[in-house]
Amino acid sequence: MAQLTVCKINDIIPETGVCALVNGKQVAIFCTKQTQLFALDNYDPFSQANVLSRGLIGGTTIINEDGSAENVLYVASPIYKQRFNLVTGQCLDDENIILDTYKVELEGSDVIVKYN
Repeated sequence: MAQLTVCKINDIIPETGVCALVNGKQVAIFCTKQTQLFALDNYDPFSQANVLSRGLIGGTTIINEDGSAENVLYVASPIYKQRFNLVTGQCLDDENIILDTYKVELEGSDVIVKYN
């Protein structure tokens, strides 16, 4: 698996995202107040624009197929407001849409995205 240092952790204001070019593809990287990092496609399939890194992070509770409740962090698109699970890339508003996600790690102060 390849990896790329995309920025320093201080380059990402908590509760926001940044965009990086990873292996020729735009990737949105998000950081929470607890310094949790998430990375998924920057491309919003609903507006057909690379804008998700400018979206708002939020949280909600979803009910799984087995009836259990799960707390989910999401990014809401800045265009039409569809919400995408930051862990899985699943669109919470359209079950047919799933974005690619990427492993992202903090090594010292470097934000590292891993990809195939």
